[in-house]
Amino acid sequence: MVAADAHSELSQYIARLLLERSDWPLDSLSNPVLRIEAYLEDSPRAGESETVAFRRQPTPVFSHVVDLASLKRRSIRVSKPQPTNAGEVESQSPGDTVTTVLPGRGPTAPEADDDDDDDDDDDGDDESDANSDSQRKGTGGLRPARSDSAIVEETDSQRQIHSGDKFPKRRRVKPEGHFLQPSTLDKLIGGIWEQLHGSVSLDPQSLVEQLQLKGNESSGGAGGLAMAPPMTATLRPLKAKGGRAEVAGPETPDAFSRSNIFCRQVTQASRACRSLEVIVQARWVEHFDAYVDSWAHANPNVPRSRYNKSALMGACADFGWAEKELRNKMYVWRGYKEIKDAGGWAALVFAGMGIYRFCKYRIGFDRESMQRLRNLKPAMEVAADTMHPQWRQLLTVVGESPEKAFLGHQHDWVVQLDGNDPIPLRNTYLHWDPQFSYRQLDEAVVDEAAWGCDDPRWSAPRDDVVRAAALPLCDTCEKEQSDNPKLNNCYCFPTLFGCASSTPSPVLVFRTADGKNNGLLALCAFERGAPIGEFVGLITKGLRDVDVMESSTPTSSYQIWQGRQGNFTRFVNHSCKANAQYQRFSWMNTQRIILVSKGIDAAMEITVDYSEKYWKGLDKKCLCGESCCRYRKGSKGKNS
Repeated sequence: MVAADAHSELSQYIARLLLERSDWPLDSLSNPVLRIEAYLEDSPRAGESETVAFRRQPTPVFSHVVDLASLKRRSIRVSKPQPTNAGEVESQSPGDTVTTVLPGRGPTAPEADDDDDDDDDDDGDDESDANSDSQRKGTGGLRPARSDSAIVEETDSQRQIHSGDKFPKRRRVKPEGHFLQPSTLDKLIGGIWEQLHGSVSLDPQSLVEQLQLKGNESSGGAGGLAMAPPMTATLRPLKAKGGRAEVAGPETPDAFSRSNIFCRQVTQASRACRSLEVIVQARWVEHFDAYVDSWAHANPNVPRSRYNKSALMGACADFGWAEKELRNKMYVWRGYKEIKDAGGWAALVFAGMGIYRFCKYRIGFDRESMQRLRNLKPAMEVAADTMHPQWRQLLTVVGESPEKAFLGHQHDWVVQLDGNDPIPLRNTYLHWDPQFSYRQLDEAVVDEAAWGCDDPRWSAPRDDVVRAAALPLCDTCEKEQSDNPKLNNCYCFPTLFGCASSTPSPVLVFRTADGKNNGLLALCAFERGAPIGEFVGLITKGLRDVDVMESSTPTSSYQIWQGRQGNFTRFVNHSCKANAQYQRFSWMNTQRIILVSKGIDAAMEITVDYSEKYWKGLDKKCLCGESCCRYRKGSKGKNS
């Protein structure tokens, strides 16, 4: 029975650990039990596949069942922790476990305690246990917190949003059966948003700097366009060696960097020229139609097709093209004009290379598609005017005004998805706060009145000995972190930290239709785990009854308040079925709060779960509209 006692004691130990550390919902089970089984089997022989070896029936050597319900009841009955010098331990009753010892040698038993209880409890046993040299630990209702649990001070203040420190590793959900793929129009709109939020430069001044006029002696002094490369930016020519061509190295150490700059300038100039091309071609179609209409109105008795044919042949002579070639090009150019009429010049200029395919094959080129572009026209113009302030200079070649329609930051405007004019952000909060103002931030600001010159987000490195020249290590990937892209090896959030240049996140502030005031809309898809942006604002402490982000480091607790300054993360609404979450991340030994996607498609509202602490005792009603809503029974106060 020694082996059976060892098995029973090992099973009891595993069961206690399961109850103490498991987050599983054991309350949903009427009679939970823990089954432990062990088998003895032979490994695959030489030349034998694992499949054949697996088919051989293994020999069972041990089976044990532990009643978790009884252990859980005893744990609940204990009202206070046991004294450290007491040895009062409840022994296991015979009905709590069912053990079966099978023939064969069982597993090696762990080191047993000195006070093995084989008999029922009595006063004598308790007294002897209390006086023994090696005491067994008492089972109490209180357990020490895990090492990774943050200590949070309890307060009666609500409206505190909390963040997590780890992203849940969930398997990506794949839709069952047939599901819709992005349409051609979806791809076109996605390409427009990517160009608007990308690093493309459509400043005509940069194009003029790259294109230099020079006299052409062979043409009698006529002007010609020539691209002037930067000084000594070229590589040495190819050298033949052994019948193979090899590229020689750069002439100077920084020649490669200069060649990068030269290539970027040429690429941007080519992109600007492409935008000029579609602008002129769309306007040419308008001139063609106006020319034909003028003749048709002047002579209504003559069929319009005759004037259309006459104008087409005249254009063929001027272009030097055949009629079929010009007709094919006009078919595409007319698509440019229709996109311009529906989505505005911004949709045409920032469409990218995908616009040619869309206009050539005209898949999804219908009224619904054009109406969708009309609804997005104000949003595209807001993004273009605020992030590319010089783009309208390209329109001067066709006589359009270069004046911007929207000034300031792109998130200072609230877009309406029905196509109406955008609203200034301040106007959407005046009915609550007549003195409302909001300043857009790129980095968080520390409240000096609360923290002085210290940043409470900073914490000392974990290593005991840190070299002065050593780079900080990432807590997640344990790689070196640096703001210098050449030295940085941490790519946990490469679009936010350690990158050569950051680009604006493809999101916009929009007016919700369900009473939640403003919200945040994803313009492009965010894959699961992709960062959307950093939660920035005023780093302070001690605020109560206002919306704040609560977080803490091993040395201090702090709050991030976005009431008067911050970024677009302020406008993320709550949802009981959120598609994003806030995650703690340490960059250069400074804690950051990152808005991370759980898998968001384009044109979806970005939502997070504000946490139970935010809603506890709050006179607010949740308007998420989800079937799993946990707070819909709130009173009719302010909305989420």
